[in-house]
Amino acid sequence: MPANRAPLNAIPRGLKKLLGPLSCLAGAVFGRKAVDIKVFIGLLPGFPKMLGSKLPGIPHYLISMLTTLLLQSTLLTTPVTGSALEVAPEGALPILNHAFLQDPTAEETSPWSGLAEVSFTDVSGNSSSSNGAANLTLNWAEGRNKVGLGAQHAGVRTEDGTGDSTTTTRLYAYEADYNRYLSEAENLYAYANVSTRQDEPNGLQMRATTGVGAGYTVNLYEEANVDLEGGISYVAENKVGTLNDTSAVGRVAFDFSGPFTWMDDVNFTASGTYLNGGNIESYVQTLGMTWNFSTNWHLSLSNNIAWDGNPTASFSSTDRRWNLLIGTEF
Repeated sequence: MPANRAPLNAIPRGLKKLLGPLSCLAGAVFGRKAVDIKVFIGLLPGFPKMLGSKLPGIPHYLISMLTTLLLQSTLLTTPVTGSALEVAPEGALPILNHAFLQDPTAEETSPWSGLAEVSFTDVSGNSSSSNGAANLTLNWAEGRNKVGLGAQHAGVRTEDGTGDSTTTTRLYAYEADYNRYLSEAENLYAYANVSTRQDEPNGLQMRATTGVGAGYTVNLYEEANVDLEGGISYVAENKVGTLNDTSAVGRVAFDFSGPFTWMDDVNFTASGTYLNGGNIESYVQTLGMTWNFSTNWHLSLSNNIAWDGNPTASFSSTDRRWNLLIGTEF
């Protein structure tokens, strides 16, 4: 045995007991071994007293700080097994912050998500025309609460050879929805929503809707879900050439989203809202197919129908629109 090393039995018994928590820390820091937290905390209560008796010159507050540092350093630098709560005396407060036991590499998921889509076409020659469309959706979800915000624009403008221009479509639509699920299963929920829709070239100057009701989410297969809603709404509607009309109406709606079972990169969406009450009757529907050609980018083909049960003179009851858009998710 080298001369500069003392045999193990030459170490005082009290100091040997100190080696328990110290070796636990050293093995954790340098050997990267997992620490059984029950064993480790079982050794700690006697540590301050033994250290004070063997090294009487150290102030008491330094001993307490050293003990705390020993525990925190181990928890912060090593994997931990066992449960701290199992060894805490009855009625005592837990001495461990559970945040120490969490995986430090785990990333928190943002409650926000969204989608943006845009398309534009410009034609020139004997006549010129331009059309464009844009959709923006923002979603927030936390616990049983979900909020959805949406904005939509579509416009078509045509100019003939004489310089006269005609706008055939100028749609602006905005909506905000709040859903509160009533159970952990997240199927039955209460909702509140507000929306506006304006397309003056097609006879609708403004339709503003505010409503409340209940909905139910049905899982059809894999990630395919359909929301079914029913409630009451208050509608203020102003059509071209008529006076403003307001009424309480009944509302039914559906919203489906899901992938094609044989094409993983293609999703199908469908939504519709029907309002009926007083002199107001309308139905708005959107069908869409989305191809995800990369991680966050997609192409979307959509068909939109807006039907009015009581159109004003010189306007038809149904407007149809097709859009091909490129979009990204965030």
